[in-house]
Amino acid sequence: MSPVPARAQAWLPPQGEGTVSILFSDVLVNTHFFGTQPVDAGRIRSESMLVDVTYGVTDRFAFSVALPLVASQYTGNSNSPFAAPHPQPLYPGVNPLDDGTYHAVWQDFRFGARYNLVKKRGFALTPFVGSLVPSHGYDTFAHAAAGRDLNELQFGVSAAKVFESVPGVFVQASYSYGIVQQVLDISHNRSMLSAEAGYFVTPKVRVIGLSSGQITHGGIDATPGLGFDPIRFPVHDEITRDNFLSVGGGVAYAMSEKFDVFGSVVHALAAAQRNGHQIDHGLTIGLTWSFSTRRAGARAIADAEGSLARCVCEKGTK
Repeated sequence: MSPVPARAQAWLPPQGEGTVSILFSDVLVNTHFFGTQPVDAGRIRSESMLVDVTYGVTDRFAFSVALPLVASQYTGNSNSPFAAPHPQPLYPGVNPLDDGTYHAVWQDFRFGARYNLVKKRGFALTPFVGSLVPSHGYDTFAHAAAGRDLNELQFGVSAAKVFESVPGVFVQASYSYGIVQQVLDISHNRSMLSAEAGYFVTPKVRVIGLSSGQITHGGIDATPGLGFDPIRFPVHDEITRDNFLSVGGGVAYAMSEKFDVFGSVVHALAAAQRNGHQIDHGLTIGLTWSFSTRRAGARAIADAEGSLARCVCEKGTK
């Protein structure tokens, strides 16, 4: 599993208001990549649950914290020479994480802070800073590893627009740059971009088109020979140059002022994949509960913007 950026919405909850979201994801990987060459190295299936809490300190400043629980399973393929469990890092034998059963672990804390720089006529521009911090030292040398167990600092900007000239239409995009903890003195920082366009079919129902991508700056390409490198092979998932582009769609429904439900499905494009695991499909469903504290005043944003501020459809562990 690859970590994803701390998702940053351009719209913020008003002062004294916040959200608690629970997301469940099912991700299937059927194809691995050596550089830009696809190979059959077995199948990885991951089920995850993410809990996200976001709070508006003021109408322009909000912070969030999230933590996912990831359960992954690896199954090989006897017809492919590459579809075999990873060996033990320090001695011969099959890695217990790749034994064909699910293994669950708490992955990385996600911390984020956003400041709404511009909010005018349906447009919002919001810089943000975030971080990924491993919840503990978990194993990374396995097909079924939950993540990369690396610290990362992210900063970027989100922009969004609700169109008055075309009622019900909205767009949003976000760019971030991640400074990733180095392994073996190999730099592998990354740029991440996400975009969405949606339409309010009714005041309570919206449909969304989604895309997200990553370009790694640095890192190395995976090759068949990497398996014979006793230094780099045990940390190859942490140092490879992983690029991807995923596309998909989703739908969200505002059940009430307090509760939203949503779901989305994404697929990673093979033509844009470099190294790593290509997602055959990623399915996410979730529920968001909105709450108010004594610091909350009258609602400061319009209904459409408020609905978008509650949406965390793209958050998760990929």
